[in-house]
Amino acid sequence: MSNPTNPAGAALGAAIRRLRHERGLTIESLAFASDTHPTYVSGIERGIRNPTWQVVCGLARALDVPVSTLARMAEVETLLAERMVQARAELGMAA
Repeated sequence: MSNPTNPAGAALGAAIRRLRHERGLTIESLAFASDTHPTYVSGIERGIRNPTWQVVCGLARALDVPVSTLARMAEVETLLAERMVQARAELGMAA
């Protein structure tokens, strides 16, 4: 799903995916609205692409949220991922 060496990118991607789903958008429609290629948006959502500030701003605009909302959501996604790792470890499951 994501690149484990880039947890911040994975969290941003998860936040973008969550907002895209909430708005009923496809990757293609978000890409078109943000003037970004669909495969690049897909890579961002999977945490394997590091978008520029311009791309992040374009995605936020297309999702109709301030960039600060994306940042807050990415922070929440990071906390959720950390808690999942912790819970899996407590249950003796592989990370």
